[in-house]
Parts: sequence; structure tokens; C-alpha cells
Amino acid sequence: TPIWVLVARIFQITLSFIVVCASGWFIHGLYLNELGFAIVCGLFTWIISLYTILTEKIRACQRGYNTWAVLSLEGLMIIFWLATMGAVASARAAFKYNVNATCTSDGSAVNSGHCTISKRVTGVASPEALGVVSGVAGLCAIIMLLFVASFAYVCHFFRLSLASPTADPGKHIGGATSVQFNPTPGAAMQPLMNQDQQQLYNHEQPRWAENQVYVQQMIYPQQTQVYDP
Repeated sequence: TPIWVLVARIFQITLSFIVVCASGWFIHGLYLNELGFAIVCGLFTWIISLYTILTEKIRACQRGYNTWAVLSLEGLMIIFWLATMGAVASARAAFKYNVNATCTSDGSAVNSGHCTISKRVTGVASPEALGVVSGVAGLCAIIMLLFVASFAYVCHFFRLSLASPTADPGKHIGGATSVQFNPTPGAAMQPLMNQDQQQLYNHEQPRWAENQVYVQQMIYPQQTQVYDP
């Protein structure tokens, strides 16, 4: 693979790590299902990107590379990141009311924020937290585009490999083998004929006998004269 594909996959891992960290920071105060799914997509991205990098670049791991597996996994991640981008953007748009709230934290790892507000709403978030959610949605879109680029390259490379002739056509078509001829000393070399020529030679009857005109030669006994003086 070219170097830009490797760089794209490294960026996939790096940006998904940022998404996981940002989503975890927000979930620490208020849990959202959309951000939880973003964390799951980030973990899947680490596994898939590391699998493709290791099986392509490390000789000991190249046995585990499978083109169909790479295409399936990258196509799945395109769908997942597209869904995550839309879900996170929709969750960000739900925070549209300005309220006055008093919030405290109970120290829990997830959903630790407790706020007292005047309106009956699901949750509240500060402008900084909403900026983090918007950033997560944007990073999801970038990761999706990176997966689209790597997926398109693998498809193009796979199409070219199918269209190009095989390096060893004999192995590709039934495993044909070659035969060597070692003539014995003193033996006359015979011209090689293919199967069609050999059959034509064997079945064709000689035609010279039909057109040949035979002249029968008659032999008469010669008479000898006796000398009589």
C-alpha cells in the first residue's frame, strides 16, 4: 500500500482516540447514548486499523491478511461513523434552552453530575461541554471520510489484481507441467508436430497411387536367324 494509506489509518487511530477521550469527559458528567456509541466506534477503529496495518506491513503477520475481511470491516466502520456523526449532532441540537442550574458531582465515573434547575429537562451542559460535543461530531465526519478513502483504495487495488494476468498461468489453470526431452545418443531427431497435424498426417491417404499411370511393358522373345551359306 502507498504511504498515504498508512498515514490515513494512523489518523483514524489518532482521531478516534480523541473522540473516545472527549466522549468520556462528557459522559463523566452526563451520560448520552450517542457518545457511548462513539466510544464503541473508537474501540472498533483501533482494532480494525491495527489489524490492517500489521497484516500489511509486518511480514510475520501477512498470513492473516484477507481482502474481503478488510473491505467488510472498513465498509462497516463507514456506516458506524456516519451513524455516530448524525446521532451526536442531533444530541447537540437538543441543548437549545438557556437555564440557570446549580450542579454538584458525586464523584462517580459515569453520570456524576446532579443539577438543580427550574425547568424539567433531561440534562444541562455548559458552553464548553457543548463545544466538545460539536467537536466530537466533526471528528466523526473526518474519520468516516478517512475510512472512505482507504476503502476506495482497497477496492481499486483488488479490481486491478483481478484484471491483471497471473504471475504463473500454469498454476492458475489446472497446474500444467512441462516435459523435458532428453534424446539418446545416436538417435535421429524427429520434428515436433502438434496433435492436429499428427492426426491429419495419420488419417490422410496417399494420393499418388490414384493418378499414376502404369505402362505395362510387354516382353516378346526375339527370333534368331540361322545362317545358311
